[in-house]
Amino acid sequence: MSRPGELAAARPRLAVAAAPSPAAFAQWLAELAFGGAGWPELLAAVAERTGAACRLVTETGELLAASDGRGGSRRDAAPDDVRRALAAGRAGGAVPVPVRCADGWIGRAVAVGAGSRRLGALLLAEPVAAGQLALAVAATTALLIEAVRHESPPPVVRDAATVLRALRDGLGEPAGPPAPTVDGADPVRAGVAGLLRAGEAELLRAAAAHGWRLDQPHAVAGIAYTGEQPRRWASALSWLDRPMLAEGRRAWTLLHGDVEREVTRLRVRLDQIVGAGQVRVVAGALVTGPARTAASFRDADRLLRLLLRAPDGRPELPFGQAGLAQVLLAVPDERLRWFVHRHLGPIAHRDDLLRTLDCWLATGGSRQAVSERLHLHRNSVGYRVGLIKRLLGVDPLDPQTVAVLRTALAARELLAASEAG
Repeated sequence: MSRPGELAAARPRLAVAAAPSPAAFAQWLAELAFGGAGWPELLAAVAERTGAACRLVTETGELLAASDGRGGSRRDAAPDDVRRALAAGRAGGAVPVPVRCADGWIGRAVAVGAGSRRLGALLLAEPVAAGQLALAVAATTALLIEAVRHESPPPVVRDAATVLRALRDGLGEPAGPPAPTVDGADPVRAGVAGLLRAGEAELLRAAAAHGWRLDQPHAVAGIAYTGEQPRRWASALSWLDRPMLAEGRRAWTLLHGDVEREVTRLRVRLDQIVGAGQVRVVAGALVTGPARTAASFRDADRLLRLLLRAPDGRPELPFGQAGLAQVLLAVPDERLRWFVHRHLGPIAHRDDLLRTLDCWLATGGSRQAVSERLHLHRNSVGYRVGLIKRLLGVDPLDPQTVAVLRTALAARELLAASEAG
């Protein structure tokens, strides 16, 4: 076991230069936290990297840990100083406020919290430079990860999954009979069915207990994990600042306000824990009222499937950026299949021709650009385009035809994503 203020030998090393970026430092500290490092060890790492002693205090000034491993009430911070510093930070103050401790030690305060979860403040010993503050801010994620181990989740958070499942099933839609188990009825299905039978008013009350205002515009967010560490993924979801419905590698929640900004915020927070590039986040359409949330769930589910198939590795797809899919999501699958067959039927099973057509339309008919994108000879591009014209009987660059073919390609991709499961 390592002594206070001393890093265990088994901890991962920071594989960056002497001046790591805040993002790299945040990722490294998260590795320590997931590896079991407590607050003293995390603070020792912060002190080593910033060159400044540091302390972690609650919102009322109580000392939680210090980089030198020492405790005691003599090291508590002045409650008024802490409150003033945290208030200034939440108001967008550019310069952190100094906080004085009972032993005369003074540090600059960085708020440690996310949404409704507020731990307190990280204090960095004076004097403090801008680069040191940036690293202190980066350390807050790891400190919050450790905070989760000190908490027992309130019952209201544990019940959030039932609310989300009920909203996904939808008011007025049959929830189905309880699924039999070895002990009788499935308690999850029973809880969802009971909430749906209680009606809209009860759903509004149940959602409000989690901070969700279903009578205000909201959207369903869908999240997918593509990495290989499911335990880390589950841990990451457990400390987010919002209740979630976790289902294997996917998770769901509700968003309010600026949905596109919230989508980015969710992805960035998760990237800091599980590693960059391993999370995909989407959002369904904004809706109002619990009866319409199921539609936003359906949108989010299909957009998430679509995003996971995207060849460019795009990490986000809020409804407002979904392009043609915004309209096509509301069209019945039968009508989409008819449209695709009508306009792409002769080449529907030729992936090479479909890719060529997509690139041809995207580049405005540039043979050179298509050649570079698909790694084909220019003559091969010309041959494929000529074959497409003959099979479809249309000119892919005719203005009216372009709109039809773009829509047909988008509809085909949406159908393929939905059928992929």
